[in-house]
Formats: sequence, C-alpha cells, structure tokens
Amino acid sequence: MTRETPVVPVTLDLREFRDVPRSTDACVSLWERLEPAVLTLDPQAGPRVRFDLGDEGEVGVWFLDPASAPRPLGATTRFAIRGVLEAPEIRHACTTCLTAHTTTYAPYKCPGCDEGRRTGRACEEHAVFLEGSLRASCLGHTPVCRCGARAKVWCGGPKCRTRTAWCETHLRRHPGDPTVAYCEDCYAERFPACEHEHCTGSGYIRCEHRTLSGMKPCGRRICTEHARRWQVYGSYNRGLALCTPHHLRLSSTPPEGLIDMILAGTVARSSRGRSATRRRVQLPRISIVRHILINTRRAVLDMEAIDLLFTALEQGLRGRTPRDTNLSTALDLLSRHRVSRREDVERFRKQHVEGRGHYDRLVQELRRGGRYELAEAVEFSDFRPRSGILFVRVPERLQGLFRGKGGSSVRQLEQRVGVKIQVERG
Repeated sequence: MTRETPVVPVTLDLREFRDVPRSTDACVSLWERLEPAVLTLDPQAGPRVRFDLGDEGEVGVWFLDPASAPRPLGATTRFAIRGVLEAPEIRHACTTCLTAHTTTYAPYKCPGCDEGRRTGRACEEHAVFLEGSLRASCLGHTPVCRCGARAKVWCGGPKCRTRTAWCETHLRRHPGDPTVAYCEDCYAERFPACEHEHCTGSGYIRCEHRTLSGMKPCGRRICTEHARRWQVYGSYNRGLALCTPHHLRLSSTPPEGLIDMILAGTVARSSRGRSATRRRVQLPRISIVRHILINTRRAVLDMEAIDLLFTALEQGLRGRTPRDTNLSTALDLLSRHRVSRREDVERFRKQHVEGRGHYDRLVQELRRGGRYELAEAVEFSDFRPRSGILFVRVPERLQGLFRGKGGSSVRQLEQRVGVKIQVERG
C-alpha cells in the first residue's frame, strides 16, 4: 500500500512585492518561480524565509506547521498555499493629502469635494467639524455664513435643522445653555418673546381664543406668567390658554358666546393627536358650564336654560354649509354631549325639589326673625345634596345684612334650616 505524501501548508507574504498576483493562475505562476528555492530549505531550521526578486521586491514564505514537513523536501513534496499577506490598501484617501502627493486614510466625507459624486474625503488632520453636528468637511470647504464669514455653528433650530451654518455674529446663544446657539430666525421661533408689554420672558404659550366662525386661534405669544388659563374642563384638566386682552373680554361676552368659545376650543383639542386621544376630549358637563358662567359673567342660569343654549347652538350649526372637518367635529361633540345634558337636567330637577324645601324653611326663618325685606329679596339658586350646600341669590346691597357680622347671621340660619347656606356670586 502506497503511503500518501503529506501536504506542507504555507503562507505567502507579499507585502514587499510590487506586482501582487490578482488571479489563481498568477499566484501559481509565482509559486513555480519560488518552489525550486523552497525545496532546498529546512522548515524546522527557519519557519519564515524571504526571497529577493530584484526590482519586483521581496516575497516571504511562512511554513505554518514546520514539525510535520518531510525532511528533506523533494520533488514529490506537495505544498498548499493557505493564505496571502498583502500590503494594506487605502481605498478612501484624503483629498487634501492627495494634492500634496501623500496618501492618508480619510474616514470622513467632505460634501464640498464630492460635487455630487461622493468622492471627496477628509483625514483626521484635515477634517473640520462645527458645533451642532457631526458633519465633516475639509479645510478648503469649511462652511461659510450667508455674510461670507467662516461659519462656527450648524443651527439646529426648527427652520434650519442643521442644514445651515452661521458665524458667531449671526448667532444667539441659548438663554440657559451658552454651548447651544441658534440663528436669529430659529431663536425667535424656539424662544419667542412674550407679547405682554415690557415683558422679557419667553412666550412659550399661544393664546387659544377662537370661535366656530373663525377657527384660527389668536396665537398671541405669552409667557407662563402672563398666560391666563380659563378652567373650562374642570380643576384637574388644563384649561384654555388666553392672553390678557381676551381674558378680560370674557366678563362682557354673552353666555352663548362663551359656549361658542368652549365648543371651538374643544374642537381644536379633539383634532390633535391620535384617534384615541380625540375620543377622550369631551365638552364640559353643563353643571360645570353653569359655574363657568357664574364665575365669568356673574350670571346664574339654571340647567334647562344652559341646555337650551347648547341645543340652539347645535341647531344653528346643522344649518351651515359647507360642512368641513371642524363643523363635523363640533356636531359630533354636541351629539355625544346630549346624554350628559339630559342627566344633569334631570338631576338638577330632583335637587331643585329638595333644595326648594330647604329654601322655603330659610324664608320662614327670615320672616320669623322679622327680617321681611330679606325674606322677599332672597332667591333660590341651586342645591348640592352631596355637600349639603344651599346656594341663594341675595341683592348686593343686602348681602352684608344677610351674612351678619363675621357671618353670624348665616351660621344661625344654617343651624335652623339644617344645611350650609352660600350666597351665589352672581
């Protein structure tokens, strides 16, 4: 049985060889030139040897497993080239260095050198970075400001979005972080000035005053100090932000106008965000609207009257054409609001009956005490069974007499009637 000759694995070191073979045939041809000299070697005496090929450079042969190689090597010895070492090739060379006849690896692309072909590169030494972005450029294409001066910062504001660079002269530093800067336009957008007279604060809040006939909001910029929140959605929800002029006009706006503003503001809020968020935005219950009217206009209306205001508004809107998205949203809100309105009206009627009983006892107590003018002037307003509060309306000129010194008269009446008594603001 013929014993198979072992294969001698080698690696060619071509890092100093100028004409590196690029095909299998070229590699075999080079080995055939080296093999006669390789056969004269003892792999165990020196696992790495180099051959001088004159002008072509040097070629190294590495024996990967010298101990297993036959001794001596002969014509029947088989070799296997397991690997080839080549000199590193710089595929991305610095454009600036190339002009100086040097080749340096350039990890950064320079848009100015590219000219649309993505060939421009910059090395570590020639790469230029501006504040605000990791975008690089070479020394010759450093971004310039619109005024022609060398730029310092890429503006990351809402208008520039790091696409425009500016010099220090045309930058405004962040009021709380001087390491961040914006151009004038982006600064004005990001940190708008409060439009309240003589205010130096930032107007982060926009006035939300709008009506259904003109859904475009006031938009006046106001800071947190001068913004007025109209709490139309209860104490735990964010109210409508109003500037000072529109907030001052609330007291002179008729009830139907206030309800129009509440509906318009709710329509605007329901149009923001996802559909799930839109479903959660609802008109305030008319029990809340009643107190809104009391606090805003000093007008005390019963639930039936407020319900009629909403009904009249809905009927008027249904006659409008064309029906756009805002109008459709308003009608949808009013349609869903009808159920809670009916509940509040029914509850008000039941409370009205119970409250009227407390009111009648109050009038009797006033007459029993000889306070006939008050007995004739006091009017029933509302009753809260849960808190046990009877709300009454008393003419302003008689309120002091009704309350008594330090509220003593009211406390006596509360003990006799059996409920808390509170004078309605309006």
